[in-house]
Amino acid sequence: MFQLGKIIQHKDNKITIELNDEVNEEYLKMLARGKENFVQMKFLDNDPKTIKQNALSHVLIKDIADWYSDVPILIEHDLKFLYDSERQEDFNHTLATKDDMNQWLDFLIELIIREGVPLKKRYEYLLENNSFFYFSCKYRKCSVCGKPHAQIHHVTAVGNRARNNVDHRKFPFASLCWKHHVIAHMLGEIRFLKDYDVKPVFLDREALIKIGITSNAQLLRFDEKYETEELYEKAIEMKLEELRSI
Repeated sequence: MFQLGKIIQHKDNKITIELNDEVNEEYLKMLARGKENFVQMKFLDNDPKTIKQNALSHVLIKDIADWYSDVPILIEHDLKFLYDSERQEDFNHTLATKDDMNQWLDFLIELIIREGVPLKKRYEYLLENNSFFYFSCKYRKCSVCGKPHAQIHHVTAVGNRARNNVDHRKFPFASLCWKHHVIAHMLGEIRFLKDYDVKPVFLDREALIKIGITSNAQLLRFDEKYETEELYEKAIEMKLEELRSI
């Protein structure tokens, strides 16, 4: 059961909330079962969904319905059921905030790219969304034409450096089929990205490992190196502070 409320005080990890409705004390005791009561919170975005977000959601649902040869309203129902199953959260177009819409669109975009759902066209608002290019890389689909088995293009060239010694989280990528990969090298990065409306994205640990760019062991080595460097820098700073105080 969800309850709406308003935050009336906040300090560090302590929040005081005033609920819209009274809470039945006996109900809380029943839920606690002799232990402490716990709550699950969600911070709500007061910014409403945009017209562009709403329009993109409905057009993507229609594309998915066309692919399944089904009625959009029935596909929308199935998608919302799947969304709730995966994220334990309902979605409602009417009540959705801007943040709710972003999460819902991420869900639709990932499903479309993962399953290879053909789109009528490359929608303008879709191309403004990092998620489209992120999931294109994650599932190796060309971000221009949608073809599978795409190549992962280093937008900022790694060059002759040994790739095992490069932290790929620090480089942006684009997922391109062999044809568009060749075009990218022929035109040059700046012109290609502009002409073909491609946004390079930075990939996280999960995506880099999934597509085989790097391994978890390699990333752990980099993390250990950064931690050592940070500790060294802090030690130097503390020593300098100590010398300044003499």
